[in-house]
Amino acid sequence: MSNYLQRMNMYQKEMFPLPLNLALAFLMCFSFYFLFGIINGIGQKGFSFILMTGALNIFLLTLILRLMDELKDKDIDILLFRERSLPSGRVSEKDIRFSLYIAIAVFLIINILYYKTFIFCLLLLGYSLMMYKFFFMPGLLRKHLLLSLITHNPVTAVLLFYLMILFSAENSIKFSNINWGKNIILIFMFWSLILAWEISRKIRSNEEENEYETYSQVFGRVGAAAVVIIIQTFTLAAAVYFYFHTSLSFIFIILTGAGYVYAMYGNIRFMLYPNPVTSKLKPFTVNYILCFFAAVITEQIFNIIR
Repeated sequence: MSNYLQRMNMYQKEMFPLPLNLALAFLMCFSFYFLFGIINGIGQKGFSFILMTGALNIFLLTLILRLMDELKDKDIDILLFRERSLPSGRVSEKDIRFSLYIAIAVFLIINILYYKTFIFCLLLLGYSLMMYKFFFMPGLLRKHLLLSLITHNPVTAVLLFYLMILFSAENSIKFSNINWGKNIILIFMFWSLILAWEISRKIRSNEEENEYETYSQVFGRVGAAAVVIIIQTFTLAAAVYFYFHTSLSFIFIILTGAGYVYAMYGNIRFMLYPNPVTSKLKPFTVNYILCFFAAVITEQIFNIIR
């Protein structure tokens, strides 16, 4: 057991830093919870069991998907990414599977404690398992990155819908009383942040391309960056919409806009000068996400001070 813990400790530092991903899960859940409260006219309650449940579910689902990806992509990793933990042999497939079973068990136990939304927990887990099986079309999805994105990435929307149902149940909001229009925009706003991150991390310059399919191969270098720009612009547009239709302050738009400008700088720089340095768009996307979270947290602080 001690050897297993040592190997998985090494794995998490390299492939899935636990403190960082736990912090990001709490930031995402807190931000969604706060904006959900504003949209639906609910007074903010601070930290609660439900908020903790939502954050842990984001963290655990992300971990489950990461471990599943290790098993799904092991053959590709052996060919193209032999330095990674599993193909290099520093962790074994048995280690990954055992960790996956533990993560799924904890995920189920946490959600059993809140039975009102347990069916949505099973929906999330079922969707994840379908992704693990490539929706029973491995030959097709492995060959078409865009089709894989279309079938896999909506798990984020399902997760956000689960959070909406969780917070609605906590505040005794009936389905018929949910402001579906604004809540759907809220879900798409958060989803767009993750979607842009997913695409930006698989964009390469000509010199970097190999057998691993990227979005720059699918859309072209300019086209791939343009897709990221369109998605990130939607995030900003949704933030502006909520600024005009809720009680959000101007600081929310300033901080979100700052992240957007920084992301646009990275995208446009790559479009104009595509090379192995400018192709690293993921950090720009991550900073945009962090600016958005910072905008929500700052807004919450202002609400407390008022």
